[in-house]
Amino acid sequence: MKVFSPGLAVTTALTYALLFAAAPHAFGQTGFFGAYDPRLQEVLWNDAVGLQQNGNHQEAIEKVKRAAHLSRGNDGLDAKSQLPFVRAEIASHRALNQFVAADERHAYLSRIEARTIPSGPEKITALLRQAEWHQFALLEDIDEDEEATARMGKAWNFYRRALNESIATYGEDSAELFPALEGMVRAQYLLAGHRGIGASMPGRMDRERRDFAAGKSTFKRGLSVLVAMQQLNRDRLSVTREIQAQDMIRIADWAWWTGNRNYALNFYNTALALANGESLEPVANETSPLTEVDASVDPEASASESNTPKTDTDEDAATTQPLNAETEQVNAETEQAPTDNTPSDEAVSTPKNPDYPTFRILEAPVALPAIAGFGPVLDIKTSEPAEGDLIVSFNISPTGKVVNIERVQLPVTTGPRGPERVIRRLRKTRFRPVFLNGEPVESDTITWTFEPKHWAMPGSTHSETST
Repeated sequence: MKVFSPGLAVTTALTYALLFAAAPHAFGQTGFFGAYDPRLQEVLWNDAVGLQQNGNHQEAIEKVKRAAHLSRGNDGLDAKSQLPFVRAEIASHRALNQFVAADERHAYLSRIEARTIPSGPEKITALLRQAEWHQFALLEDIDEDEEATARMGKAWNFYRRALNESIATYGEDSAELFPALEGMVRAQYLLAGHRGIGASMPGRMDRERRDFAAGKSTFKRGLSVLVAMQQLNRDRLSVTREIQAQDMIRIADWAWWTGNRNYALNFYNTALALANGESLEPVANETSPLTEVDASVDPEASASESNTPKTDTDEDAATTQPLNAETEQVNAETEQAPTDNTPSDEAVSTPKNPDYPTFRILEAPVALPAIAGFGPVLDIKTSEPAEGDLIVSFNISPTGKVVNIERVQLPVTTGPRGPERVIRRLRKTRFRPVFLNGEPVESDTITWTFEPKHWAMPGSTHSETST
């Protein structure tokens, strides 16, 4: 015979109440849905999003890791349903500067994406996202030299695969090819920076060595991609002369940044001719401009994820279809050497009207590389200067170098780092110069302001300024 005890009933009720009060949310998640109920994933996801928005990334990581575990338990080890959770985990790792963990999860993410996303726009987005991660890691300089070389290959291969997938999805005459092509240009800037070719790069990438033997092939590969973009715009998409001029400037910037001054001048002058009302005739050639890009794979780009298909590796194939008679001469000269001592026999026609009646270009210096997807080499303060800021004035020479530096306001600091570090980086930056009547000239005086965050370290101090 069972005996009901009011005291026992009250005690039991209180125990459950205390348990629920201690962990109401956890009880709700597991008690209402069950430990492996798929609906619990949504609860965890919503929690993680809220935590990320509040900057609680470590807690968010635990939420999305659990959600991904549930996804694999319910849908299989290669479940596509886990992808949003893995991507969210990566985002939090990056927010916490946990780049090693982010790199490991990116590798895992790539394997799952390869198995669950066969083709189409979603595949393109996934490949671009992977390439951009490797680009970020290179700019942050998180690897040793050998690891960085392998990562160069991964970045290039992901952009190449994105281009191939874009062609298969949209065709060779589509503007949808540009995200992948622009990424391939960035990859060549990264490769050049890694080899010590060119000038300063954004981020922390800083190489002092220079590989002259590699400079020729690196310049030609970057040129082949840029020319393909220019020809796609002009011959297939029939863009305006303004866009054509910007395409020519982008090609010229690459040549200028890598030290190929004479080639750059030809392209800058072509842009000026377009601004002055002249036009570039389409090339009568049935060959796709992407053909030369296909043959321009860097020999260092063979390293890839284990699931990345092999690509061609023709190191020497970097000739491009001519833009016009003048640039055909330029391309022929690249077979000799990408240096400033190989001038063109024929210059592109100088603008006939120095007033540029159609649109104006090349009237202000621009820090290079000026390409979408890269941040600035130096972060310039745009608001009013403060007492502890560094203020410098300078000019840009006709060769694109910083000259006549004046320290308008120099903060006095203690510690191993100081404002002079910023000035040294400024000196290394290559600029697109100002052009006047088709020739580069020295710029007017430029004044830039930099905040202490560029040189201050935890525990260091900055005091009064000197002028």
